[in-house]
Amino acid sequence: MNKMNNISNLETIDNIKLKPETFDKYYNKIVIICNDLPYNFRKKLRYLRECSGKTREKLEENSHISVQTIKEIETNNSRGYSLETIIALCIGMHLPPEFSFELLNSAGFTIENNSTEKNCIYCFILRNMYNCDIDEINAFLLANNIQPVSIDK
Repeated sequence: MNKMNNISNLETIDNIKLKPETFDKYYNKIVIICNDLPYNFRKKLRYLRECSGKTREKLEENSHISVQTIKEIETNNSRGYSLETIIALCIGMHLPPEFSFELLNSAGFTIENNSTEKNCIYCFILRNMYNCDIDEINAFLLANNIQPVSIDK
């Protein structure tokens, strides 16, 4: 893994708002990582997990998605997954929006059309709350009468 492909030390949107001159550095890293993303969803998920510096165990802790489920999604072509599971994984990895939407699209989910209130809320979360932890996200969803994306074990 190239040191430049480390998502965990990217500037946050809040930091970029405070220091707009950091956007160029942020954007350049996004482009480098995007250019290296595998085409296949399962390989892309694993690549982004590794770029975010997360083991499967740490991702389980951060997303409340079990290690076994993460492993099966990454390696088993017959293993299905839900939109909510992928969103929980994106939040668990603290993926910037560019990567979350790329991962969702490659998994066959399109939520950017905001055709439902739930999709609109999911887009808001992925764009604006990606640095929050999964418990904060689930509380936000419940406050908006949407089921949590993952349940604490």
